[in-house]
Amino acid sequence: MTVSLGAPLRADDALGAPSRADHALDAPSRADHALDAPSRADHALLEQRAEIAPTESRGTVLPSSPAPKSPPRTNRRLGIAAIVLSATAMGAAGLFGRKATPEGAVLGEALTLGRMAVGAIGMLVLIALSRRLGQLRRTRLSWSVVGGGVLLGLSLATYLSATVLTDLSRAVVLHYLGPVVATALARVFLKERVGRLDALSIGTAFAGMLLAAGLVGGESSGGEHETLGTVLGAASGVFYGGALLCYRYRTDMPSDVRSLWNFVFGAVAAGGMVAVTRPDLSGMTATHWLWAGGFFVVCGLFALGLLVVAGKHLRAAELSGLSYLEVVVALMIGMVAFGESVTVLAAAGAGLIVVAMALPMLGRR
Repeated sequence: MTVSLGAPLRADDALGAPSRADHALDAPSRADHALDAPSRADHALLEQRAEIAPTESRGTVLPSSPAPKSPPRTNRRLGIAAIVLSATAMGAAGLFGRKATPEGAVLGEALTLGRMAVGAIGMLVLIALSRRLGQLRRTRLSWSVVGGGVLLGLSLATYLSATVLTDLSRAVVLHYLGPVVATALARVFLKERVGRLDALSIGTAFAGMLLAAGLVGGESSGGEHETLGTVLGAASGVFYGGALLCYRYRTDMPSDVRSLWNFVFGAVAAGGMVAVTRPDLSGMTATHWLWAGGFFVVCGLFALGLLVVAGKHLRAAELSGLSYLEVVVALMIGMVAFGESVTVLAAAGAGLIVVAMALPMLGRR
């Protein structure tokens, strides 16, 4: 009896074997849990990062916004060197302009058109040689780029005509109302602070400019076209001030690219003036054209290219004070090349301009 009753128990035990097999079949699920370990580790790492940065949301993580771009770095020494060289070359514009103009002709617009066209071609060649033509397509134009070129073209055309119609010293002085205008406009539109040294520099340069031109304590030459020359000189100063203000915008643009567009839009403005005035070029000889070629390179590509570099690296007040060097250069050229008299007051004015140039550099070494 005992044996017979025990047999079913062994059968039941035998029937229990599949349950152990089932447990064996469960092994893959445990392996799956083991495979899930990296995801749990990642989850733990995310929670650890969330504890480190509690201000971030633990829900949907949004991409962080890019850090704001820092303002372009400026090189003040480069700006000072550029404006000194530019102003020296610009001071020779009256010499080249008079030598390139036949007797009795007024060719300021035509010469400025050539000056801007040669400058544009030269800058394009330099950019091509540096294999950066693609940057021209990627550079976005703006109103300040277009306006700077147009205003400079108008300024130089009227200034060059003024140098033929009136004394060279008077024309350059009226042209250099521009830096004063630019400083005032920069104070209004760019909120640039004019410090004490800046204000003293501009005031000293302006006083020296008036003395050097003979507008204070001097006598005018009284030429028949002097009134028109004075008006054109004043207009060139206003246009020049607007151009200098435009150079304070878009300092992110490379200098050579900015110079190229400066020349292009300056040529457009000068070309418009040529279309209206229709200057007579029939009197130009080979000598006139040689002087005109020198004018295009020295006072165009070289001087105006450096002017853009200076405008990128200097504040308007600094640019204004240093650019008055052109008045001194023009005064000396007028005296040596054309026999224009230099009075004691004019010499004192030139000295004041030199002092004014040094003042902005004293406060920011």
